[in-house]
Amino acid sequence: MSTKAEKTRRHIVDVFMKLLNECGFEKITVASIAKEAKINRGTFYLHFTDKYAVLEEVQEDIYRNFEEIVTKYIGVSLIEKQLDESATLEELFRVACLQLMKFLYDRKEVAQIFLGVHGDSQFIERLEKVYTDVVRGKIKKKISVLEDFQLEFVFAGAIAIVKKWIREGAIQPPEEMARLLAECMTSSPIEIFERIEVAK
Repeated sequence: MSTKAEKTRRHIVDVFMKLLNECGFEKITVASIAKEAKINRGTFYLHFTDKYAVLEEVQEDIYRNFEEIVTKYIGVSLIEKQLDESATLEELFRVACLQLMKFLYDRKEVAQIFLGVHGDSQFIERLEKVYTDVVRGKIKKKISVLEDFQLEFVFAGAIAIVKKWIREGAIQPPEEMARLLAECMTSSPIEIFERIEVAK
């Protein structure tokens, strides 16, 4: 693909994201994309078959990169890694979480659109599944039913923090959120409550 073609394709995607944020996916048409992008419909069809193909390209790029980050940095293998390093488990979690939060921070505008009023519920559900499947895959034993409930508790907490952060504009830097996530992941809920209660 030529450089000009790549720029045109990228421009179409950018315009698509702008319209997605403004009016939602259902109201987007190929004609509206072409008009906003200042191209004819024929040019659009040189790159995409329809608006669903544009959406798929945006999402697949995020899913693919997200899975690579989670696979490389997140999971119970951190406990094994702690045995080989002098770092505490919380420090290792912080480093791992930082990679994930930086990834999401760099894509916060796109993530906010998909998590917003006009968003796609399947987007966050698929990211959640990638996260939970990868972490579950790193557990080297058959877990019990009760342990499965406990895992769901841990997953839900981490996912809730990330969703709240993105929906509220990802104002805090990824370093701060990585520290918070690591603290939450290596503390018990009662310890967190106690710290909140005594904080001045």
